[in-house]
Amino acid sequence: MHANVSKWTIDVNSLIDNRGRRGLDVSSVFITQLTKLHSLTMAAPRLSLLLLALLSLAASTSADPTIYEIVSQFGFPPGILPDSVTSYTTAPDGDGFTFSVSLKKPCYVKFDYLVYFDSTITGKITYGKITNLKGLKAESFIFWLNIDDMTVNGNSISFTLGLVSVNLDIKQFETIPTCKDKALADCDQSSDRISKLPINAEEVDRVIME
Repeated sequence: MHANVSKWTIDVNSLIDNRGRRGLDVSSVFITQLTKLHSLTMAAPRLSLLLLALLSLAASTSADPTIYEIVSQFGFPPGILPDSVTSYTTAPDGDGFTFSVSLKKPCYVKFDYLVYFDSTITGKITYGKITNLKGLKAESFIFWLNIDDMTVNGNSISFTLGLVSVNLDIKQFETIPTCKDKALADCDQSSDRISKLPINAEEVDRVIME
């Protein structure tokens, strides 16, 4: 159904520059793109509703919606991504969108656990769920475990790391965090240097073998 739909790309910096030089109405460009996508997804009611919500968001702002505003439309708090996003792309995929988010450089954020963000993060987002994640890892003991999925569960977000799931309070993701170099992020941690993801040695071995 979407085989002929080209990937829609937004480069935040270039759009701002072009708007300043050429008087480009970025919001109208965004609305046009979403309208085209909406015409291709009439058979998917839930996706259509999400697209309408994004259209409303675009129409209410003078600039193109940020990636933080878009993830919020899908039920996630904006702080699941750091403040160093430079651009993003999306493409319709079934009942959601595949996405690729670019950061200035790889970096770290200290939530309850230290999380590594690669310079490119990809996945698929549907309402309340992000799957097929690439580019995120969480520190546990001396290991870094891939974060595969995120799911909003009421007042918490569930993170899947291989065979293990960890629930974190959603409140710590309400504010967009500053992405730091590892040495600075390490300073944010408590004096206990070992992260305490609820994973025993046997579970760690299973995750590493995957």
